[in-house]
Amino acid sequence: MNGEQGRLLLKIEGLGKRYHRRRVLKGINLKLFSGETIIIMGPSGCGKSTLVRCINRLTEPDEGRIFFDGLEVTGLPVSQLAIVRRKIGFVFQQFNLIQRLNVLENVSFALRLYGQSKNEAEERGIKALSRVGLKSKAFNHPGELSGGEQQRVGIARALALEPRLMLWDEPTAALDPILVGEVLEIMEELVNSKDTTMLVVTHEVGFAHRAANRILLMNQGEIVEEGKPETVFAAPRSEIGEKYKKLLKN
Repeated sequence: MNGEQGRLLLKIEGLGKRYHRRRVLKGINLKLFSGETIIIMGPSGCGKSTLVRCINRLTEPDEGRIFFDGLEVTGLPVSQLAIVRRKIGFVFQQFNLIQRLNVLENVSFALRLYGQSKNEAEERGIKALSRVGLKSKAFNHPGELSGGEQQRVGIARALALEPRLMLWDEPTAALDPILVGEVLEIMEELVNSKDTTMLVVTHEVGFAHRAANRILLMNQGEIVEEGKPETVFAAPRSEIGEKYKKLLKN
């Protein structure tokens, strides 16, 4: 784990979001410390994805405040927000790769936008691809890869930024079940390396039990339970927790 283990990295206060008349987030409060892996779980539509997308303002919150490394993100002008986003990697449900670019170009694209030279960007891109086991596919195009490989390219793209924080929005949701395992394996390796603080939205209960420092269970726009996985899954206090406990038993 890095030298700033335990330092407060992300703080969310009273975060709220509405879509039309429906309150998707109802006053979310959250603290995330450097080196932690927090996994957010809950039924579809409970606000998990909206929460992680609000953190770097891919979705604009309606109320509340978000602090990243002591800087308030909510209200930042676009130019300053762009600087913060360079420190936050994001892995999407869909792969969002640029089909006309090869794998290495996809991974190094953001670095070039941020002003790195082609050689520097490609060097970091190769390093990131090596971490997800795809260095040999650097000059392939996305259409030549499996879904699992494409998502691993998406992970490498986020890693190439060398982010302080990695946000994961259901990274296995778009994959066939047979391909889910290869992505979860990479995620577990990253968790175990302790190089990056991670906030993960997932339905993968087994992975959550193995990888999380803390589990957050959400329902209807609220955090209904929080704790270590061995506590939440063994002795849940919420209805949602009971459902996940049964899933682990099956």
